[in-house]
Amino acid sequence: MNINTRHTPVALIVAGLLAVPAFAPADQAPSFGEIVDVRVINVEAVVTDNGQRVTDLGPEDFRLLVDGEEVPVEYFTEVRAGRAVTGDESDEAFALPALEPGEAVGTRYLVFIDDYFAVPSYRNRVLGDLAEQLPLMAADDRMAIVAFDGTEVVMLSSWTRSLADLGAALDRATKRRAYGLQRLSEQRQFDSVERFRGRGARGTRFASTAFASTRRGFLTLDEIERQRALEVADQVERVADAATSALRAFARPPGRKVMLLYSGGWPSSIPSWVAGTFEPVLGEGRLDELRPFDSLTETANRLGYTIYAADLNGLDRESFGSAELGSLLDNALAADRSFSREQLEEDTLFRLARATGGRAFIDGASHTALERAVEDTRSYYWLGFSPAWQENDEQHRVEVEVARKGLKVRSRDGFADLSRDSELTMMVESAQLFDLPLLGESNLAVSFGEPTGAGFKKVLLPVRVEIPLDYVTLLAESGGLAGELEMRVAAIDEGGDRADISMVPVAIRGTESSASGQVAVFETQLKLRRQPHRLLISLYDPPSGNMLSKRVEVSL
Repeated sequence: MNINTRHTPVALIVAGLLAVPAFAPADQAPSFGEIVDVRVINVEAVVTDNGQRVTDLGPEDFRLLVDGEEVPVEYFTEVRAGRAVTGDESDEAFALPALEPGEAVGTRYLVFIDDYFAVPSYRNRVLGDLAEQLPLMAADDRMAIVAFDGTEVVMLSSWTRSLADLGAALDRATKRRAYGLQRLSEQRQFDSVERFRGRGARGTRFASTAFASTRRGFLTLDEIERQRALEVADQVERVADAATSALRAFARPPGRKVMLLYSGGWPSSIPSWVAGTFEPVLGEGRLDELRPFDSLTETANRLGYTIYAADLNGLDRESFGSAELGSLLDNALAADRSFSREQLEEDTLFRLARATGGRAFIDGASHTALERAVEDTRSYYWLGFSPAWQENDEQHRVEVEVARKGLKVRSRDGFADLSRDSELTMMVESAQLFDLPLLGESNLAVSFGEPTGAGFKKVLLPVRVEIPLDYVTLLAESGGLAGELEMRVAAIDEGGDRADISMVPVAIRGTESSASGQVAVFETQLKLRRQPHRLLISLYDPPSGNMLSKRVEVSL
């Protein structure tokens, strides 16, 4: 699905005000306001010696490097058995709490349940085990639970310590529909087609283009395999965006922040997964550039979340000796492909955990994920530093070193210096997917004109937005008043497909006679597929930080 914004050059407004497209200078970088204002990057460092936790280290024992350059450790706290051992009395600390010695440090566990890839029976067993482990949380710990079914993220529980409420939320989670069997059916159907396509002169099957190309020294996808890879890419991007939205919806809890991520099986390399090999495979174009989980790890690192990734995937290997596969060679190839795919799914969990300083729990370990996460987050060192923010969307590498030889350190490996535009776009996207209210919800009046055809199964939908001037910063300029807004439109169709969100600058021009209580009108056109959509239209006023938004549904 795509969405294009076309706008009219002039729209008539009361009292001489009009709203027209405007384009700000490229070097303009207004403040981000109150939406996500991260000034300090937190690094939770776990230090071990031969597998045993090392305690009683001080800030002088650590070196903190950003892109290879040492930076000062501005804030430091050792947390041992869930309590602060050393405190930082600085009043300037932000996001990193100033803790008194002996003070309890609560952990916030954000549980994300993937219903889109999970097989219901296996998911329910794991969630049942999770419910039994709830008493392991400390008195100051809290948990929130969300689930994603491929269309929307649903909050089953907000932050709470109530075991009864959390148990009831997990019980509701087991009654939700899960779509893992549908994902398995899609893959098995594809593999059946591959076996048929690979039938040779001697009747040998299961020799796809990708597999056969190993004899030429490289792997590549043919067109049918590439179409399958694009389908899987859309599904994986959808669930990765949902997990990112969940983080942003719970961005500001106090204490240690953990995402307990239950995955139904997301491959780290989609072309390799489709080809059924752990070796690199060329997918061409978008598939070779695809990094669907970058935004998840970047958001986790920026907000201070550690990801503990748990496997919801049961063993799904095709039985060796199945009559369906016809020959011993086909059975061996099927087992090899299934094993490679499982490795790629587990590789994603290890990557997510490694990038954020967490751990991955695969196969049977997923049944004790909370128990293991609680144990792992009880003792660590909390380091904080203030980067020189540039708001340029650059990724920076973070390394933690200890002076004593032989010690091992586990910590997050980077952070993203997101621009205000990227922050706002992600915030609008998250609010739409999570169906949570934005600031200024319902402050806009939105109406639509008659849609017109715009190609195969697409329409142009005229949109009229009335902007109340009481929420807009109007500054004096030569000849009158001026304001600069940013418009973003998030669209989700009935199948859960989403459009890329683009920012359309909107300039408001008026005269000194413009009075409070008046509105400016902005008209534009949205290019959408011909089917029902949920739209979230937002306008952001950079000087004030005001957000005006409206959530509407349209049937096309």
